[in-house]
Amino acid sequence: MKLRLGLGLGLSPQDLGRFQENKVQGTRAKGPGQTLEFQQIAFDAYAVIADWYHYAILELIYLENFQADPKWIAKSLGITKSEVNIAVERLQRVGLLKIENGTWTDTTPNGHATNIQGNLTSEASRKLQRQILEKSIRALNEVPVTVRNHTSMTMAINTEDLPEAKERIANFRRELCAFLGRNGKPTQVYQLAVSFYPVTQIEEGDRNEK
Repeated sequence: MKLRLGLGLGLSPQDLGRFQENKVQGTRAKGPGQTLEFQQIAFDAYAVIADWYHYAILELIYLENFQADPKWIAKSLGITKSEVNIAVERLQRVGLLKIENGTWTDTTPNGHATNIQGNLTSEASRKLQRQILEKSIRALNEVPVTVRNHTSMTMAINTEDLPEAKERIANFRRELCAFLGRNGKPTQVYQLAVSFYPVTQIEEGDRNEK
């Protein structure tokens, strides 16, 4: 409960550690190691949700030219070798990646990782989306238009349709993912970011009064 409330309030893993320092109480407590293990897994899950390259590493596995080499992965994603090593260990601990006899296996359901334990924290989700949008801006400036797509549309809507609109966006993401992965021979890892938000600041009550 402390973990859920703390993450919901936007506390960092370091802040949460202060609440997890005491030993677990009750019949299931086995000693301080149990608390430390729980704390580590909680922090790992937080980081997986919050940092984009965890998902990218899982997707890299599906490339035909994938190399199970931290140096190659780091170069492919534009991150450091240390970040790769930490992320790989973390993915294994939370059960999303299996490495056996040199073979890397994505163990997410159906091979598609969504926001793992996304209901656990909103702050981690916000951090992930900030990173994705920042990378989108960088791609806008640095990547040729022939291999990217940046478009937008402004529209007047009835906010009562928002639930269905969100569901249609979710369905679109899934259908596009299925379409692009249909031949089973991916050559690149792409990121899809769909933003749908209000640009006006009109309250519903004000709209009804007009």
